[in-house]
Amino acid sequence: MSRFINRVLLTALGLALSSSAVAQSIDTNRPGFSFTPGVVGKGRWQVETGLGYSQNDSDSETLSLPNAEIRYGSGERVEVFVSSLGWAEDDSNGSKASGLTDIAVGTKIAVSEPGAATRMAVLLQLSLPTGDDRFSSDDVDPAVAVIWTHSGRFNLAGTARISDAPGGARFDNGLKLPFAIDDRRSWFVEWEANIPESGGSSHWMNGGFQWLMQDNIQIDLNAGVGLNDRAGDFRLGVGFSIRP
Repeated sequence: MSRFINRVLLTALGLALSSSAVAQSIDTNRPGFSFTPGVVGKGRWQVETGLGYSQNDSDSETLSLPNAEIRYGSGERVEVFVSSLGWAEDDSNGSKASGLTDIAVGTKIAVSEPGAATRMAVLLQLSLPTGDDRFSSDDVDPAVAVIWTHSGRFNLAGTARISDAPGGARFDNGLKLPFAIDDRRSWFVEWEANIPESGGSSHWMNGGFQWLMQDNIQIDLNAGVGLNDRAGDFRLGVGFSIRP
């Protein structure tokens, strides 16, 4: 009997340590369109940054950095954030401009139990007109999103977002297929659709790679290819995320 009890205790301890290790690993929104439904632990900070390059057509290209997002765990299932902190340079048809981009503030609320097969969160966000003329909507633009992941025979993830923007409402949707290489490295493919109320949707095929260098440090690579004429030609990015 004592041996049986010892085995049970050792098994329980192993599971607890394993769960703790998973919980301690950084969980990022980037790269790709679809966010994670996970929130930063209560009282903790997380910073996600990246450099992005996009070519809309042969005469238009944009460089942006550091595309920073600062996330803070304000409750057991709630985080607040400031995102899109960055600078951009745009060269379109021989006209070049550079400046700050609009920032966004908001909150993410986890609505499912930790460890559930299907995890969900709701995101509420306001984009503020803080950017320079070429990179600002000149208005406060609200958005709401539902973020989800499902773990099973096939892992899936996605984000569906409705936002108010110049010219009317806009619906954005992403569907992601993540694949694990090992316990530190993973990659994904993702379909992204941007559908404005005024018509003329754009579609992208995205892909990326994530490497968990340490439990609190992650680097990533990402790329996207436009699937129709209204989408850009391609985009590339590299990112670094840290949780102090």
